[in-house]
Amino acid sequence: MKPLIYFFGTRSGSFLSYPQDHTKKFFSDFVSKSKNVSQIVLHREDNLLYYGYVRRLSSNNAIGLCLCIDCIYNDVEQLFKVFDDIYFTMVKKGDILKLGSRREISWAIDSFASESVAITEYSHRIRTGISQTHTQPLPPVDFSISVNDCLELSLEEGQEKIVDAIKRYANLYIVRKESEIQRISSFQAEISRRDKEIKELKHAMRDLEKEKSVLQRNIINEKTKRRNLMWVTLLGVVAVILGFVVWDKVLFPSEVTHYETGEFVYYGPIKDNKPHGVGVAIYPSDDEDGRKYYIGNFSNGVREDSTAILFYQDGDYYYGSMSDDKWDVGILYMNSDNSHFEGTFSNNNPDNGTWYDHKKAYSISKGKKIYEF
Repeated sequence: MKPLIYFFGTRSGSFLSYPQDHTKKFFSDFVSKSKNVSQIVLHREDNLLYYGYVRRLSSNNAIGLCLCIDCIYNDVEQLFKVFDDIYFTMVKKGDILKLGSRREISWAIDSFASESVAITEYSHRIRTGISQTHTQPLPPVDFSISVNDCLELSLEEGQEKIVDAIKRYANLYIVRKESEIQRISSFQAEISRRDKEIKELKHAMRDLEKEKSVLQRNIINEKTKRRNLMWVTLLGVVAVILGFVVWDKVLFPSEVTHYETGEFVYYGPIKDNKPHGVGVAIYPSDDEDGRKYYIGNFSNGVREDSTAILFYQDGDYYYGSMSDDKWDVGILYMNSDNSHFEGTFSNNNPDNGTWYDHKKAYSISKGKKIYEF
């Protein structure tokens, strides 16, 4: 049979489910009895097996995805990967879940019905993700074990033991250790930190330009008001002092070192007349590779960083590790179609990984959603 997909969870103590039918009771039990941050809960009802993925967001908030089928999946670890991918995408897109300013994850909706287009897309992705997973027939119910009995297993105990338990128990909890999706919080935190550095550098440059303008106006005013030799001499002294200030604070300030490399303008620490350390490289508008600016670490003039960001003039940008001036492992975002690639790179080209296609879901006109197909 074609797998049935359900969405459920608790939001501020209220239970949500989509679509709504007789499954509400045991879906509610899935959430209330879940002890871990992430688990798969199985429930057998006659000849149907429900694989429910429960992810706790907080003490009273959780989200669940369920796959209903008339057979046994032999690879539960693959199911975890498929469900994790849907959870990660929901947070990243912000349609069902959202990431707060403190990197906490919470609900972005009041009901699943309000995001029926997104639900349809996620259901399709789940079916596609498990389409290659091997299955075996669901055996007759084992009446030697009570339907109320429940067994808890760890994913680390192995697929063979888990499949054997699925055949005998009507209720089964499968937990997994270290299941937090760290790439969400680490990626968001790094982007926030780099954005803050960019803003601070821009503010510093604007302040220095203002100081330079003020000094230039003061010099002009002094020249106009003082024309005799004494004032000219005094003005010369002032100009020398101000010139030193401009040199020290504007052209080569100690706080942010300004360095012309020929290829780009660099702000950051210098060693042996080469960029060395965390800094910013600003490229000219006619850069042959279309680069705009790079934020990250330099090692003797070479871009070497585990969390570099390279922005391009067309809106694309790369985030990840760089080695010997080349992309290594990271994420490439394409501004032209809002897609992105995540994986490894060879000669600055995607090599091994996954492309994600971000499709338009709907438009809004006067507060109402307009779905376009």
